[in-house]
Amino acid sequence: MHTLTFVRPTLALCMISLAVSACGNSRVPSDSACRNLVYKDQGLTRSEYLPCANEIVTGLEEVGRLSDLASRGDRQARSDGRAALSKVNALMQAAGGRNLLERWDDRALTNLNLSISNAVSHYEAFYMVRVEEEPSQFAAQTRQAAETELRAASRRSNEAISTFRRLQ
Repeated sequence: MHTLTFVRPTLALCMISLAVSACGNSRVPSDSACRNLVYKDQGLTRSEYLPCANEIVTGLEEVGRLSDLASRGDRQARSDGRAALSKVNALMQAAGGRNLLERWDDRALTNLNLSISNAVSHYEAFYMVRVEEEPSQFAAQTRQAAETELRAASRRSNEAISTFRRLQ
């Protein structure tokens, strides 16, 4: 009885996880440079990876623009920003997911990937914060938490964009 109660929720979570990952890749166009990258022990070369990185960085720029608008209360920008962030995550998954965080022979590409990953993490945190409205006693705290995450995301995103431009 106890095993059965554990197995059902676990099975459901596995099914949901598979569905989410399948849906994530469907957001990546079939002609994306992030699809079908072939990793070697030393990672990827610049010529192999920069076209994909361009797609990811372009997506990050869009997330940044929409997040700035969302931070000022634009509900549509908040929704669009979440969708844009989801697309960036899908591109990263198509590009190899966790392989992007491995140490590659090209240290500049490793640094680019770390900046991208950090920016995405902070944008995700920004979108997770539910900003309370006045007169809630938590309004100021939630606004400050969201602003802190957005500043960190913007800083990391700018690092990634700057690194990418130097590598082109």
